Amino acid sequence: MPGPVILTSEQHDEFDRRGVLRLAGLLSADRVGRARDYVQRRLERVGLWRDGAWRLGDRPRPRWPDSGVKSSKVIGNRHPDVEALLGEPALIAVVDALLEGHAWGRGVYRRPQVLFTLPNADVWTMPTGWHVDAPRLASGRRPGLQLFTFLDVVAPGGGGTLVVAGSHRLLNAGRVIRAADMMRLLRREAFFRDLYSPAPASAPTRGDARARWLNHTGAVGDVALELVELTGAPGDAYLMDLRVLHAGAPNACDRPRMMATHRFVREDVAGELAAAFGWGDAPPSA
Repeated sequence: MPGPVILTSEQHDEFDRRGVLRLAGLLSADRVGRARDYVQRRLERVGLWRDGAWRLGDRPRPRWPDSGVKSSKVIGNRHPDVEALLGEPALIAVVDALLEGHAWGRGVYRRPQVLFTLPNADVWTMPTGWHVDAPRLASGRRPGLQLFTFLDVVAPGGGGTLVVAGSHRLLNAGRVIRAADMMRLLRREAFFRDLYSPAPASAPTRGDARARWLNHTGAVGDVALELVELTGAPGDAYLMDLRVLHAGAPNACDRPRMMATHRFVREDVAGELAAAFGWGDAPPSA
């Protein structure tokens, strides 16, 4: 995405309506390449990457939901080349635009996180670990954004995060609703009862699980909902409202999933968010 990024009114409307926006090629190939090289050098130490190729055949295949690698131990929590992605002018411009000029900072989440999943499923199946990363606030304000970007190709069925587009518009009732209570309240709706169930009565056979679920649509009242799989190429990015319901997914492809994520929290809601989480004066870092 060369040149300055200016979101269109249609993109703003899409984000307000769906809570997730895809921007192809948002991050520069050079910086993404350096971040990917950094992660691969760390993985080389444990024999997963060697001579410019993945080496996956000489170790037991993990089984979903095991990702196969403890990222914090193997890749680490400090990634200078990954963190440099957050300084991309195009990304900063988009975050500023979607937060409508509200200041944001790193007081809560200080650094990005690498998401890495080895191939861990023979057949893609629907995950069950649905969650939100931020409670509903009494003010009803958008608490912030989450970036998902790709350090390598993530193909359909390859472990890309699943999101329920539109879910950020539900349960904004002018009161604090904690994440655990969100799950219970959403379960009252048929769309979410089906989604949460490990083996819903209407579920297909394993072989066509993706065909049925991906781009699955529904509604709660006048709020349209759609299940979306985050897939893409290096440098592609998704920006997601922190209130959107999402889940990690199994990797049924033959290459690892390698993504990065970061949360941008509005400074003017940090205190309200900390109180809702019960963090007190010491919010955790990512």
